[in-house]
Amino acid sequence: MTGLFSFTSVALFALARIGTSAPTGDSDAGSAKICIQLQIPVHVVADQYHYDQPEVNSNIDAMDWTVNVTTWDMSDWNARQTGPVHVDQIFNISAELCVPSKRTSKASILHIATAGQGFDRRYFDVEVQPQEYSYIDAAIDKGYSVLAYDRIGTGRSEKPDAYDIVQIPTDIEILVGLTKAARNGTLISSSLVSTNDASAAAIHDYKPTKIVHVGHAYGSYIMFIMLGKYGDISDAALMTGLLINYAMLNNTLTVLNYNHAFPRENDPARFAEWGPGYFVLDNKQTIQKLFFQKRSMDPALLDYAEAIKQPESVGTYSSEGNSTLLPAPLFKGPIMFFTGEFDNYICNGDCRGVYDEDLTNSLFPHAKDVTPYLQPEGGHASGLSRGAREGYEVQFRWLEKQGL
Repeated sequence: MTGLFSFTSVALFALARIGTSAPTGDSDAGSAKICIQLQIPVHVVADQYHYDQPEVNSNIDAMDWTVNVTTWDMSDWNARQTGPVHVDQIFNISAELCVPSKRTSKASILHIATAGQGFDRRYFDVEVQPQEYSYIDAAIDKGYSVLAYDRIGTGRSEKPDAYDIVQIPTDIEILVGLTKAARNGTLISSSLVSTNDASAAAIHDYKPTKIVHVGHAYGSYIMFIMLGKYGDISDAALMTGLLINYAMLNNTLTVLNYNHAFPRENDPARFAEWGPGYFVLDNKQTIQKLFFQKRSMDPALLDYAEAIKQPESVGTYSSEGNSTLLPAPLFKGPIMFFTGEFDNYICNGDCRGVYDEDLTNSLFPHAKDVTPYLQPEGGHASGLSRGAREGYEVQFRWLEKQGL
């Protein structure tokens, strides 16, 4: 029942049935990028819950938690709620804003990229063979600007209480806050800025005219819920590692299929900042099982995934039942579901012929365009699979057809 995110709400639904100060001009493929590092204060107001669940303070605890929440008679998460938790705090979120160094007609179109569970923003800016795998480099080459950030509890972002704070509603409101800051032009002025690029001063007042939300897996999931609550916040959505499909209704994969360890025991130096309630995928074999398919895997990218892996919070899992996927009637932009052909998590290993077009269209009844696409031979981490750059080209051609 409990996975990296839950599709229970979709199954139930099925059964029930930007003015800008950015440079302008002609797009110039192959342009270099100007990047600045940001620590962005994001004010979050969210209503969450405390859950009755085992504590996680060791490797033994991590496995015990996994077994506890996946037994056949385990109560659903809503039944485990023991009281409300009202969040009204400012969190520091680490991000990187990159714009083309040359004048382009698309620099005012900002892609806001949200990584999935197990990763931070480096998923979108791969350092191994970046010309083949970096989404940021590919987008910059097409003239777009990109804001990639570390979700709360990952990377260089704040790492608060993993039980009651780092939950799905908080993740959603952080994405909303970042989007609003970008739209109103305060993204940079409200942040602590650092850069080694002398030319970065040219983007001190960057304000996009359009925003494309880009997600991977859990990142797409929180985008999905965001569009259900704030449908007019996005001009387009690229959801990778996510596909509404028939196979997921009978998906038997749970968190028990993927081994977790306590971060401070898994790598004490690397994960010293992560305390109780966090866990991390234990080794490369687990990462391969979840994110890759041998037929499209470069072993160097498996090593990279292990090197950049990030802890997850138990609160993210326990808040699944309180974070349902609902229709997004106010979203009127285009949306693409871009998924690896052999995504082990989303489609039980084979996404061919299982796309549920009717359900997807009912969830996005007023979307300008709804397009599914399967990346040939790709796994769950399509951005780390061979053919990633070709996949980005598919996404960008689709955006161009949408006038973006």
